[in-house]
Amino acid sequence: MNAEERRIIAYAAAAHGLVHVIELTYPALLSRIEDDFGLRAVVTGAIATIFGWAFGSSAIPAGFLADRLGSRQVIVYGFSGAAVLSVLAGLAPDEWFLAAALAGLGIFIGLYHPAGLSLMAQGVRQRGMALGLHGVAGNTGQALAPALAIGLAVLVDWRLAFFAVGGLSALMAVAMATTRLNLLHGSEIVEQPAPPLTGADRGRNQLLLPLLIVYGGFILGGTVYRGAITYLPKHLEDFVNDDFGGAFVTVALLMGAVGQLVGGSISHRWPLERIVPVIGLLTIPPLILVGVVTGPALVLVASAFVFLYFANQPIYTGLIADYSPPGAVGRSYGISFFAGFGLGSLGGVIAGALVDRWDTQAAFLGLTGFLVVSVALSFTLWLLSERRGPGAPITQAVPEGAR
Repeated sequence: MNAEERRIIAYAAAAHGLVHVIELTYPALLSRIEDDFGLRAVVTGAIATIFGWAFGSSAIPAGFLADRLGSRQVIVYGFSGAAVLSVLAGLAPDEWFLAAALAGLGIFIGLYHPAGLSLMAQGVRQRGMALGLHGVAGNTGQALAPALAIGLAVLVDWRLAFFAVGGLSALMAVAMATTRLNLLHGSEIVEQPAPPLTGADRGRNQLLLPLLIVYGGFILGGTVYRGAITYLPKHLEDFVNDDFGGAFVTVALLMGAVGQLVGGSISHRWPLERIVPVIGLLTIPPLILVGVVTGPALVLVASAFVFLYFANQPIYTGLIADYSPPGAVGRSYGISFFAGFGLGSLGGVIAGALVDRWDTQAAFLGLTGFLVVSVALSFTLWLLSERRGPGAPITQAVPEGAR
């Protein structure tokens, strides 16, 4: 990579990390917001769902905007809006105002993923490596968010955390607006020309069922993600340490970056359809243990769950490329982001209802059911692929680091 390509990676990675810092600020502050406004868990879970829907719903239009206006411009708009809405969230006088502000915040930061992927694809020749680093930056942002938000809340007030991410968003918007990023001439996210379809290749790319199964996996995985990520800080506060337990989620979430790298690495060694159910099965026991174990051991099992959950993300993203029809890979990525971040955001209110009825342990045990169904779908995908026989995908698209 030359200096310009490294600069593009640095800007995109910083932006991706900040997006996920913003995404996890609300979950990290959940207990304090509940206490301040006197809210039930189902209400704060519903607010998380509203935010998740907004975050996911802007992914599809963001792709069209990036094609029309340019990726960098869309990123500038996204962070400019995020700066304003973060401040409004910090000024919220009640839960209704907070929900509206977070909905707007979700829409603006949701513009990033399609635009960011497009920027990386247009500016870097070694796309796989670049997008791997991009994914690690996102997980690092997730890991840093609880420590940043809870630290500011303990020192001053939970509202300061929103003001802080608003300031960081403004700085990112200015940085992206004032820098010049030289993209590769004529490059864009493309699918390679497809050879004539025969045998397994024809079945692999023309059958709608496998792609729908993958979308179903995104929805179920997104449900687990939104529910777990919303209540993991509160869960660690309740069962590890009252004041700083939520900050331990940083330790667990750092394992997500390692999981991304491991998942991306093994995706080049075995058929993706065989890897998904294996990792999925391995993820079930630690998720159950998160709902059972207490004390310092809870941090360990939470770390194992996060590692395995994110190890499967590059695999699922690669399956989208494999099963998308020629000429529709970009749209398929947009749909998958909406499926995971948007439809899957129902996990927030589902987990919140379980917390209200019982406690956070019940929420994680309940989320295990969605993971089990996801694993069952992945086994179905494996069986379908074995029935069709081995076949190479005919499209080439972004395989890693989408989340």
